[in-house]
Amino acid sequence: MSGARANEELTACPDDIAVIGGGRWARTIIQVLCKLVPASAIVSVYSRHNASSMIAWSADQELTDRVRVVSEWPDFVSGKSGAAIIANAARDHEQAAIWTLSAGMPTLIEKPLALTATAAQRIADVARRNSVRLAAAHVFLFARYVERFVELVREAGPASALRMKWEDPAVESRNGELKRYDASLPVPADVLPHLISILRAMVPGSAIECGPVVVRRGGAQVELDLVVGGLPCAVQLIRKGEKRCRSVEITTEQGTISLDFSREPGTIVHGDRIENGDPDWETAKRPLARLLTTFLGWAAGGNGDDRLDPTIGVEACCIVDQVLEKYWLAQSSWLDARTAPGNNVAVDELAYALRELNLLR
Repeated sequence: MSGARANEELTACPDDIAVIGGGRWARTIIQVLCKLVPASAIVSVYSRHNASSMIAWSADQELTDRVRVVSEWPDFVSGKSGAAIIANAARDHEQAAIWTLSAGMPTLIEKPLALTATAAQRIADVARRNSVRLAAAHVFLFARYVERFVELVREAGPASALRMKWEDPAVESRNGELKRYDASLPVPADVLPHLISILRAMVPGSAIECGPVVVRRGGAQVELDLVVGGLPCAVQLIRKGEKRCRSVEITTEQGTISLDFSREPGTIVHGDRIENGDPDWETAKRPLARLLTTFLGWAAGGNGDDRLDPTIGVEACCIVDQVLEKYWLAQSSWLDARTAPGNNVAVDELAYALRELNLLR
């Protein structure tokens, strides 16, 4: 893939687009796709476990003339160009990706690329052997508020410290749907691919290493120290928190620069200035539309784009593997301490840890 950035206008589009998944994010992708692609494009939705609900949803959204829902792998129409977007459960990414790539379909995979670095590399190897275009979906690389933040950081000179926070309430409403966390993924595996893509935009090419990992509330709150090219980065990840929070803060020679995108497009604070993260938010394409436009153009034979590079996804899986190795040890220590005679532990915290360890499943 070239290091250039592709034209984000949809000048070419595959004839047949398959969306693999039946959850909230898959539905969000389908809605954006139906606004982007021409009416002649076929949008097939595969959902093994949720096909009936997806059929009802597409009818409710008045998309039945645009969307075909099936519970088996969608058939790509002979003689037409195709593409696949994988947005099912993370544990099913590898199986779906190997199928689409083996069928010769350019494939975009939502984060995480796979559950482990080994599985992610297997996917990349299948793409290479079949000479099929593979892309990792890191939506924040297509957010203009992240681009603006990175621009200010680079102008500010050398940095000395970085802090990142990602917090979600137990349940929240997003675009009219209830959003719940994926209980099959520990919070580092779920969130770090997002944060690593932002780090890659800020500090390209620098090694990312994992330091100490602290587990609180059974694993619903995790604090970890990363080192990014020698720059210390404190990361706080919270599930079942009090509110939605997305923030990045960096200390530079010229002072602190912060981005709060808890509510998009967020605000950027640098010095005594506060600015809108994206003044064009209401009039220009939003991050997901930019991502899908870029992928579909590439899938139809257009130029590549470094933001789609699957090596970012593979690297994220490698870093998550490192973090999880320490996370499981820290969680086990948390359990030992909380369940020792005479100690009290909140029932919901204990249940969280045990459920994550598959003891309550």
